[in-house]
Amino acid sequence: MKINFNVKSAKAWAALGSAVIGACVSILAALGIVVKPTDSTTLYSTVTAVLSLLAAAGILTDTNKPTGDDQSAK
Repeated sequence: MKINFNVKSAKAWAALGSAVIGACVSILAALGIVVKPTDSTTLYSTVTAVLSLLAAAGILTDTNKPTGDDQSAK
């Protein structure tokens, strides 16, 4: 099974980060450790801030925008 994951896509990292945080919160809840909603909101906000900084630095880019030769002639 081949997974198509673009390491330069901010959307892909945001989705992966959200999934990992959600899984961790669920696992902790299953183990009886209570995670307050404010703590999980802080985690999501931190991941979003880091991804935004990486996107602003040009490390992560939006790969869905057509550029150069990718644009269709009208």
